[in-house]
Amino acid sequence: MTIRILTRQKWFIAMALITLFYPIMMYVNICSAYGQLLIMILFMYFVLLNRRTLLRTQKVRLKIEHLQKEKALSQFTTLKNQVNPHFLFNSLSILSSLVRVDPDLSEVFIDRLSKAYRYILEQRDQESVTLKTELEFLNSYAFLLCARFENKFNIQVEITDSIAETRYIVPMTLQLLVENAVKYNRMSVKEPLVMRIFSEKEDLVIENPLQLRPQTDNTPACHELDSIRNQYALLTQRAVRISEQTGMFAVRIPLLQPVK
Repeated sequence: MTIRILTRQKWFIAMALITLFYPIMMYVNICSAYGQLLIMILFMYFVLLNRRTLLRTQKVRLKIEHLQKEKALSQFTTLKNQVNPHFLFNSLSILSSLVRVDPDLSEVFIDRLSKAYRYILEQRDQESVTLKTELEFLNSYAFLLCARFENKFNIQVEITDSIAETRYIVPMTLQLLVENAVKYNRMSVKEPLVMRIFSEKEDLVIENPLQLRPQTDNTPACHELDSIRNQYALLTQRAVRISEQTGMFAVRIPLLQPVK
């Protein structure tokens, strides 16, 4: 709005100059050398005026894009930071129970917990990782969830090695989506929450049956999903797509190509 006002003011000044010099140009023969020189001066003024306006507009646009990118990165980083204490607290609570009941399983649990937490600490600042690396982390994370919910939760992964090794994903995307599904859906032994992860063309699809818990002010399309969507918008022109149909909730994540 400010740029438009300034531009309008400058054009008014330019028109005033034309009005001022028009009688002079009529007095001095327009075809004379002086008249042609005056026209050239006014023409150059218009060119420079337009160029300065375009440059200023471009600077403002770049600044806005930079601020939007910083905001999206900040939101996603904040979200991942919130995951760590919540994730660790739940895991330690489960571990304290396992140590007394099943010492052998508790050893496996500690090993998977250390792998999962190491991944969170090492990859949290990376822009992208291979899908294979993310799936290895998900395997450890899913083990912890299955230990927590016993026979109430499961994840089915249907990804070929060629896709997993050559496509990239934003770190902790799958963990956030799995946690989102666990948070908003009910589960039981009779009605377990079974998530399915598979690739379709150049998308990674994460889907689960809609078994929503009674909610007061939240739905599965919450701020976690918005943050993931904004993060991928910085890396690719293909959007993260969210859909609900035939009793299924699905999130389609664009698989990223390696940076050359």
